[in-house]
Amino acid sequence: MKLSPLLLCATLLGALFPGAASAAPPVPVATWQFNNTLAADESGVPALTAIDPLGASGFVLDDVFGETRAVYRFDGNANPTSAQAGLVVSTLGLLDDDDAYSIDIVFQFEANDASWENIFGVSNRQSDNAFYVSPGDQLQVWPTSTGPTLFTFGEYHRVTLTNRGDGTVTAYMDGILQFDLTTNSMDFSAYSLANPERFIHFFADNVVGGGQFEYADGRVALIRLYDVELTGDDVGGLVVPPPPVPEPGSVVLMALGFAALALMVRRSAARAQPA
Repeated sequence: MKLSPLLLCATLLGALFPGAASAAPPVPVATWQFNNTLAADESGVPALTAIDPLGASGFVLDDVFGETRAVYRFDGNANPTSAQAGLVVSTLGLLDDDDAYSIDIVFQFEANDASWENIFGVSNRQSDNAFYVSPGDQLQVWPTSTGPTLFTFGEYHRVTLTNRGDGTVTAYMDGILQFDLTTNSMDFSAYSLANPERFIHFFADNVVGGGQFEYADGRVALIRLYDVELTGDDVGGLVVPPPPVPEPGSVVLMALGFAALALMVRRSAARAQPA
């Protein structure tokens, strides 16, 4: 069997330094960096699909943890649920047919527009059981307990949720543990009839049952999906990659978009001035 150079190096490191292999960072099965595209970094991985009923979402430049990068802004209305915006992807072929997975996401909600704000769920929008920012501005997997750290609106956070596959969920915000609790709310198997494609819906809330309309506009800079439960050390060691090289013309297009928006605002303000 031929070994690739990377695998050969890892094998040699493992032989020379027995602890090196176990210290290697986990590798995501899918990475979406929103470099003016919803495509994944990895070959063969499906792109995210936009939920954009109002046609108001799109790519913008923003400051994320001190670096300028392209992000995806989702823009919708909380009510009716058919007007909410977000993203969705099928995990068939990405995740094993079990409930063990982890999601690491860098995003912000622009304002506290609702009592709850949906981060993501795995019920195909058929259940209120999902991962939220609670009315107390804390992370919460409904219907269980919340974390201790306040979620600040209008600022980016790196939020990580790990689902162990045995009814245990752990959440972190900016690398800090928020809770470790028992719940099946984030298990794909709990919604096998409603979600045979094993969709993950980001930001858009459930469309049936109680607790609808728990939605807020926001921006997302990075989503990483893992087919394993990340440990606390794994989460603490994750770093946000630097901004990718922009696609040709993308910066110009976004700049033109901002210029057009600014011109519209100025003209609107001028029309509003008294004669």
